[in-house]
Amino acid sequence: MAEFPSGTVTFLFTDIEGSTQLWERYPEEMKLALANHDAILRESIAANHGHVIKTTGDGIHAVFATAVEAILAALVAQRHLESLVSNSPYPFELKVRMGLHTGEAELRAGDYYGPVLNRAARLMSVGHGGQILLSAVTAELARERLSADLSLLDLGEHRLKDLTQPEHIFQVLAPDLPKEFPALRSLDTLPNNLPFQVTSFIGREREIREANQLFQSTRLLTFIGPGGTGKTRLSLQVAAEQLSEFKDGVWLVELAALADPSLILQTIASMFNLRTQMGMPLQEIVFDYLRSKHLLLILDNCEHLVEECAYLVDQILRTSPRIKFIASSREALGIGGETVYRVPSLSAPNPVEVRREALEEFESVQLFVERAQAANPKFQLSDSNTSSVAQICSRLDGIPLALELAAARVAMFSAEQIATRLDDRFKLLTGGSRTALPRQQTLRALIDWSYDILSEEERALLRRLSVFVGGWTFEAAEAICPDLDILNLLTQLVNKSLVIVDEGAEATRYHLLETIRQYARDKLLETGEAKRIRDAHLNYFVKFSEETGPYMDTSEVLDWIPKLDAENDNIHAAFEWGLDHDVEACLQIVGSLAYYWFRRGQGAEGMVLANAAFERATRLPQAEDREAQRRQMIIRAKALQAASFLCYSQGDNINAYKIGNECIALARQLGDVQLLATALAFSGSARLFEGEVEAARSQIEEAVELCRNAGDKFGLGMAYGMMAQVEMMVNHDVQAAVKYEQQALELTTEISNTWTGLMMYFSTGRGAMFRGNYAMARERFAYCLPLFEEMKDEHRVNMIHSEFAHMDRFEGKLQQAEQAYRKTIRVWQKLGHRAAIAHQLECFAFLAKAHEEPERALQLLGAAEILREKINIHMQPPERAEYEREVRDLRAIMTELEFATLWAQGRALTMEQAIDLALSS
Repeated sequence: MAEFPSGTVTFLFTDIEGSTQLWERYPEEMKLALANHDAILRESIAANHGHVIKTTGDGIHAVFATAVEAILAALVAQRHLESLVSNSPYPFELKVRMGLHTGEAELRAGDYYGPVLNRAARLMSVGHGGQILLSAVTAELARERLSADLSLLDLGEHRLKDLTQPEHIFQVLAPDLPKEFPALRSLDTLPNNLPFQVTSFIGREREIREANQLFQSTRLLTFIGPGGTGKTRLSLQVAAEQLSEFKDGVWLVELAALADPSLILQTIASMFNLRTQMGMPLQEIVFDYLRSKHLLLILDNCEHLVEECAYLVDQILRTSPRIKFIASSREALGIGGETVYRVPSLSAPNPVEVRREALEEFESVQLFVERAQAANPKFQLSDSNTSSVAQICSRLDGIPLALELAAARVAMFSAEQIATRLDDRFKLLTGGSRTALPRQQTLRALIDWSYDILSEEERALLRRLSVFVGGWTFEAAEAICPDLDILNLLTQLVNKSLVIVDEGAEATRYHLLETIRQYARDKLLETGEAKRIRDAHLNYFVKFSEETGPYMDTSEVLDWIPKLDAENDNIHAAFEWGLDHDVEACLQIVGSLAYYWFRRGQGAEGMVLANAAFERATRLPQAEDREAQRRQMIIRAKALQAASFLCYSQGDNINAYKIGNECIALARQLGDVQLLATALAFSGSARLFEGEVEAARSQIEEAVELCRNAGDKFGLGMAYGMMAQVEMMVNHDVQAAVKYEQQALELTTEISNTWTGLMMYFSTGRGAMFRGNYAMARERFAYCLPLFEEMKDEHRVNMIHSEFAHMDRFEGKLQQAEQAYRKTIRVWQKLGHRAAIAHQLECFAFLAKAHEEPERALQLLGAAEILREKINIHMQPPERAEYEREVRDLRAIMTELEFATLWAQGRALTMEQAIDLALSS
């Protein structure tokens, strides 16, 4: 908010001491006490020019422009609260601890962000009810400005629960407030062996909150996750948060360096200075010592000793009722009473995110930037490097160790150079701290640690799973690994945090973090089995693609489209492999997925793949036997029909009928009547839009005849729809066109009362619009719109919104039309439909002319013209008439030189620049 101070500010955190127990014993009284408490604090803060940011549990988080004002607010509040204690209307004393710390924090959307807030909260947490604690920087800022009756008591340096550098703490002394308090609840005064951390703990607020909640109701909390995700650091931080709850302390047992399971017990014994005794087993000595203790044990890095750890923990939990455990491992211990918390990677941005402000909100970016600044103090997150930093954080999966290794390279490389080298990340990400465990010094060594403790069959499955891109289903894994026990082995890899289960998906899917996938892929290449597994992956997705085809126009399509969406990356990876190893498989994918690509508005993408496959297919030798030759022809003909349809759907009519003619020739050779009729219908319609009237009429009429003779009602319905176009555009016979439209609609809805029938209904709406019957057109579009939305057909939804905008423009509702075009052109841009973009640039030009902006109109028309030339897509006849009229009017109001200059300026624009120009009004 605008009134909140920025820059260097002082934060006040407060908390009611023992509030959990008070709520349990006195729930009704605490409601009144808390309301009174809040009123006192808010009044004291406001009276000293502070601002309450939020309530935190049973406390307040406030901010002040100066340290002195913050201290005065705390004093006023404590005096009121002390008075309340002396005359308490409640059966308990309400004591509040307070902590103040000063520093710079980022103010964003009415809240503050940065490590200074965590420091203030940690400072407050070591105090006692009635105590006001200051950090050294706050004390220094306020010392000379405090009144004579106030003083600061030096409490010395203390380690706070963030485990980083100690804080020099001061207590505010006032004559009318208590002075004597127990020792601070810092790491220095409570028994523990938690290690000092040399780097700050970034993010993880949600994970800490969730883990603390889970810890209240369990005696064994196990953090699991892939290597490098920060399980150890999170374990230590959660343990530090719990320190004051354990009379006998919090103790870390580091297991990573142990190879002999028998040393686990010896390590615990040494930590508590327990000595072996004659005739008494060490286990009995340790168990006897722990039996009466109230403490927390942290078992760090259990994965290589998981069975031994499980046995030991189970025995201690059974014999020591006041002992709790936190364990970190790549798999759960698997004993009764265990609560498992899967540690996620740090939040990471979309790799194409380029806004610095948005990037700063992600934990992975915060970690990378802080560690990068440690390696190179000059490093800053800037507008020029945000894209590279986003790529680094995303491609490294938000794994803290990987990010720290990458940040260390900032001493040598720019962020852009690091991002471009991530394809060889195992060579790049080396050189970690010399004092770290060996596996934490390089990214490869980190994953070696996990890989080496797998069984040979688990390793084999992990290697083979690396061929999947974007995840996989259980059935897909079974298909490419028929020789392995997938049910058991995949479960083991999930349990060991190497495979991640995607939650929330309609069908369960699995995936590897990209870093682990690259590692496993390298191992697959080393074994020499990569070609066999890639071939199996390709074959599976050829069959999967063919299986989906029949569902694209059934009531089950809404179930299948998400399945195809989920496998999009896999299909591309399979296709890429097929181009070099099995081009016919690629042609099969094209022939199967054309209608899916069309439904998803990905026709341009589909044509890129189709063209690549056709280009490679020209190099294939002809099959030797007749049966194989026929199979080749069928595969190619189906792919050609699909490509012709995709061109037609994109408005690329010239290529639609050229490719269609090749398909027609093959269909005649094969004697495939249905394929021939479909190819003739689309080729004829494309020719019609290009003005080849006689050829168009001939092909469409032949399609009608073929379908009629074959009793193909569905094909006949499609052909009738195209005959309606002939009657309207060639013969100008409205009645005949309407008759064919109605017949087409009846046949397609009779056979396929789903998407195709809906498309035919939409087409009749377009026919009505071209005839000037806007009422009928609007009624039919309005009927189709919610159904296309339900089908999640973004292309058709945007098409309908575009048609509504066209009619608004025709009827003079220019502002309404322009508002719609502003949205639809961006969707066409996202979908890559350049023909639609060209037409909408023309529509924006017509609007500019209507708004008396002829210069802008001509630039937009020039930009539309060059775009049409690049994609070789012409206007449809109904569009051409309006276009020629508008251009003629513009030419009449300026000189030929002015006209030509402005037109040329438009032709010089890129498509993106032209869209920006269209939206600039």
